[in-house]
Amino acid sequence: MSSRLLAPVRSWETRRALRAARRRADAELVEARLPPPRLAWRTIELVSEANRHEIARSLIDVVHAADERLLPAAIPIHRGAVRACRAELLALAARLYDGAPVTARGVLLAERLAHDSSSALYGTTDAQRLARETRAAQRALDGAAD
Repeated sequence: MSSRLLAPVRSWETRRALRAARRRADAELVEARLPPPRLAWRTIELVSEANRHEIARSLIDVVHAADERLLPAAIPIHRGAVRACRAELLALAARLYDGAPVTARGVLLAERLAHDSSSALYGTTDAQRLARETRAAQRALDGAAD
């Protein structure tokens, strides 16, 4: 077989391996207070300005989608909980936008809050759980212990 025919397969396998490595690194970064030097590559990815802005934009979009004046979006967010924690979510987004140094663990917790379907933003949950997760991400951004 030609190497040109196998190129998409190799690139798919490479992307799959990278996603798996990211998941393993993320799991270790969430548990560690100080990131190990061997995960510096993932730490740099997480605290990059572009990544922080993307997560902040996602949080702002969720707050906007929860507005009672709008029809429900295709995203299954818990609109009541998001409206109750609106100020905390916007403060978290502002913290991600402000450019001050943050920890990789905090960015990872904010990313999971915004993108993980099992987070308190999605499905049926109470506002207290969402507030706890938002405050935990905010504290972790500053490097504070839980």
